[in-house]
Amino acid sequence: MALFSGNRKVRSRRPKTAKEIKQELSPRRETRHLARRSDEVRSQIHRLECLITEAPRIERQQRLANINMVPPMELSSPAPRRQRRVPIAQERARRGAKLRMLTEGVFVIGAIAAVVGWLNQWFHFWN
Repeated sequence: MALFSGNRKVRSRRPKTAKEIKQELSPRRETRHLARRSDEVRSQIHRLECLITEAPRIERQQRLANINMVPPMELSSPAPRRQRRVPIAQERARRGAKLRMLTEGVFVIGAIAAVVGWLNQWFHFWN
């Protein structure tokens, strides 16, 4: 007699289906993943706490290291500062404001000169 005789339905020896087994295993995997992640976070927190407590000592060490350094013999000129780029419209506005101030200054000086000249006609300050 052959193992399979026709299209008979073969019963599973397991009482549970594959979906049920998968559902039982998935929380275990998730808890393992969460436990591993919590261990990583815990170690990272510990490392950061150690760094925070050591920060004043590290800062003191760096300050002392900088104090004990000898400056270079020849000081080079400071690096030229880059001029920030200004939009064309803003540059035109600045130029226009400067021109208006110059024009206003010329008018004020001219007015003062005219008033002094007019007063000179009446009071004869100069020959």
